[in-house]
Amino acid sequence: MKLRNCLLLTMLLSFILVAVACRQEKATWRGTISEENGVTIIKNPAKPMYTEQVLTLAKELTVGGAGTGGDAAFSSLEGFDIDEDENIFILSAKDAAVFVYDRSGMFMRKFGRRGQGPGELLTPAAISIRADRVMISDLARKISFFSLSGDFINSFSVGQYLLLGTSLDARGNIYGLEAGMSGDNPAFKLLKFDQEMKLKGELARYLVPEPQKGLDPFMSSPFFQIGPDNTVIFSRPESYIFEYYDDNGKLIRQVKKAYKPVRITDEEKNEMKQKLPSHQGSRFAYHPGCERFVCSDEGWLLVQTFEKSPEGYYIFDIFDEQGRFLTRIPLPGEPKIWKKGKLYCREEDEAGFQLLVRYSLKSKLE
Repeated sequence: MKLRNCLLLTMLLSFILVAVACRQEKATWRGTISEENGVTIIKNPAKPMYTEQVLTLAKELTVGGAGTGGDAAFSSLEGFDIDEDENIFILSAKDAAVFVYDRSGMFMRKFGRRGQGPGELLTPAAISIRADRVMISDLARKISFFSLSGDFINSFSVGQYLLLGTSLDARGNIYGLEAGMSGDNPAFKLLKFDQEMKLKGELARYLVPEPQKGLDPFMSSPFFQIGPDNTVIFSRPESYIFEYYDDNGKLIRQVKKAYKPVRITDEEKNEMKQKLPSHQGSRFAYHPGCERFVCSDEGWLLVQTFEKSPEGYYIFDIFDEQGRFLTRIPLPGEPKIWKKGKLYCREEDEAGFQLLVRYSLKSKLE
């Protein structure tokens, strides 16, 4: 009997050790880190460290839609940001105004109006908040600054630059993604300006592939975000690469991930033809490696892929502050902000109105 019990105990311990070993193996990062010309290069495999769900997502708040205070039935929610008190600033292109809500979703105030004068907005495209300033970029080639209470401070012309996206860093520097030319090649340039929109330099450049074949709605385009310590993160979506630049504009890190290309479906092509009747078809057979991304206040990345969940949601890859590919999560909307453990997404209701939805995002690994 004792021998039998010993055998059973030995088998049980062996099973536990194997189970623990398997779990540890599953959670082992299998990427590589190297140094090339002073740049740290992190290469990730196609599979994440954790294949099971290690993040929980819980809806906390919805702003927008019928019945929302401040006349905020947003048909064009262009962007949003939050201040240090987690008050929510929503930029509505249709209203050419900013709607402000407290952290519980109660309407507080509205500022801005359509026009071309001081404190007025014509075609607002992006909003960014740092410290006590609100910056709004306008496709009419103007940058305007307001206080958190909505008082107009000043504005600057962006001159010859066509900026598709802008953001402020903690020191007041302005970054913008310019659409322009590099010789005969259409290009996107990541530019850095001072507080008065005087150009300080170019950080990165992305050349449009095969420009001789014309523009294509399925063509990839880069994005950028301001990360911790004033680092600037620039994406190269066609090859799934993220470049990190320090406060002096020096490239210091690259984060890469292997991926399997996702084919552009006939359904997607037909939808594009409905949106753009002049579209005659794409020269691309596959989507780029990734799409938009969000950087958290702790340096984590949330990257949209072109893979979809069974529910039809896009799947997002999550990287930690070290650039390691941790896990994946499907999301119903477009994440725009990830701060203080909260994820702020742009979504759409059944009536076609755009909503801001806030989720709490917690890790089971803590």
